This record gives sequence, C-alpha cells and structure tokens, in this order.
Amino acid sequence: MAKVNLWNGMLSGKLGQMVIVNGKNGVYVRSLPTPNDRKSEGQLKQRSKMQQANAFLKPLKAFLPLGFVERKPNLNPYQAATSCLMRTAFEQDGFTPARARVSEGSLCPPQKPSIRISDHVAVFRWENNSGDIDAKESDRAVVMLYSPEQAIALWEIKKETRKDQYGLLLLDTHLQGTFHAYMAFTNNKENRISNSIYLGEVIVEEHLPDPEAED
Repeated sequence: MAKVNLWNGMLSGKLGQMVIVNGKNGVYVRSLPTPNDRKSEGQLKQRSKMQQANAFLKPLKAFLPLGFVERKPNLNPYQAATSCLMRTAFEQDGFTPARARVSEGSLCPPQKPSIRISDHVAVFRWENNSGDIDAKESDRAVVMLYSPEQAIALWEIKKETRKDQYGLLLLDTHLQGTFHAYMAFTNNKENRISNSIYLGEVIVEEHLPDPEAED
C-alpha cells in the first residue's frame, strides 16, 4: 500500500517497503527497517524456565498463600513462589521437582520425614525435633501429594504436631498415578512456615473392590 505526499513540489511518504525521504541533498529512497525480534540464548533459556515454573505452580494457587506466608511485602504469593522456584528448582538438565519448594519460611523444617502408601492412605512420619532452634511441639504438619501431569495437588494442615510423629492423608479410591510428596510445618497462627522437604515419588494404584468381599 502506497502513501506518498506531494508538498511544494517535494515527495515524501511510504511506498511498499520503501520510504521516500527529503534530505539536504535532495530526495532519496530507503528501505524500511526490519524489526529485530531475535532473542539471545540466555533470554530463551530464561523464558523456558519461567514457563516451567508457571506450569508447576498453577495447580498450587490455593496453597501458595500458606506456603509463602512469610514472603516479602512487595510480593504476592504467586510471585514469591515463582522467585523461589527460579532460585532452587533448576539444574543444568532443567526443572527438578526434588529441588522445588512448595513452601519457604523461617520455621524449623521436619526432621527425617518419610511417606508410604497403604490402601489409599498416605502415611507421613517424622521425628520429634521440638526444641531445635525455634521448633515447638505445637507446630502442625503440612502434607502434600502433587501430580503436575494430572494437575492434582492434595494438601492438608494436619491436627498432628511435631510430637505426634505421624499423620495420615486419606486418598480417593479412584485416585491413581505417580505423585511427588512434600512436607513442612506451620505454627498455630499459620503466619510462619518451614521450607518444604521433598519426600520422593510415590505410586498410587486405583483401589479395586475385592470380589470375594462382595459375595
């Protein structure tokens, strides 16, 4: 599309990909500049990391206000969680759930936590480390099973505390798949929380009724 002006016998304007320009030495034509949208390798890598962090956090939105309750005042929970993942969850091979934190705070974390699945019940265990730094017996367990592939995050603030040394998470009998397990502690006011600890992957198999039990 051409757009050319004639003023005082002088041409100016745009003709296709060419621009007519009046200079001191007369009229000349030049091509339009080509937008440079090339991204550096570093920019592309940073963009990829952000996309992976966002995909990981999306199913966790309801949990993040607790998981990042000790965030900086200028950050919302999602921003604080994203910043945390960018610092902790990436290695040379990419995003690693084992390094990801679903909570970050100043409270003393669980000591030697573990998990096992028994008939659609997730059994979390830990050692009572009350008295370590600022750990209190009344700190409550926070447990989570998370499948990014299924976008399923199951979490609960348990009534069980550090001194109880175990807590249960009941699972739907139709639930199945591989889940990442995390655990943390929060105080009674839920205004402090510990860094989450990664407990590993667990496999949940669909519960099938026992045919003999139905007879």
